[in-house]
Amino acid sequence: MLNIITSKNLSNVLVVVTRYFGGILLGTGGLVRSYSKATEKVLLDENCIFKDIGLEVKFYVSYSDLEKVKYYFEKNNVKILNTNFGENVEIIFEILEEKLTDILNNKQNLNFNIIESTIVKERYIEICA
Repeated sequence: MLNIITSKNLSNVLVVVTRYFGGILLGTGGLVRSYSKATEKVLLDENCIFKDIGLEVKFYVSYSDLEKVKYYFEKNNVKILNTNFGENVEIIFEILEEKLTDILNNKQNLNFNIIESTIVKERYIEICA
């Protein structure tokens, strides 16, 4: 099982195989094949979630820029966690640090204006595989 996990360059993975004894002795080779097959099958499943260290960030934008920001985030796989409406719109989202740096370094090329930005905390975020 460990050889299969390491051969796929995976980390922080837990695979549990439960075998109910049905009266048939598989022997060492049979158990290895059975556990290996179960491990391969579960790792081929599309339910794997990949995470990386990212940032939770808070932007303040005007109401007129809200839809532009949402469109930009959707195109760039940025997940919005919460939106609060006050004097301006507060958008809390999670993003990889590199993507945030790109946004902040290219403010003049964006079609929306960021009134204020704050990094809330560092956290593990889901990324597209």
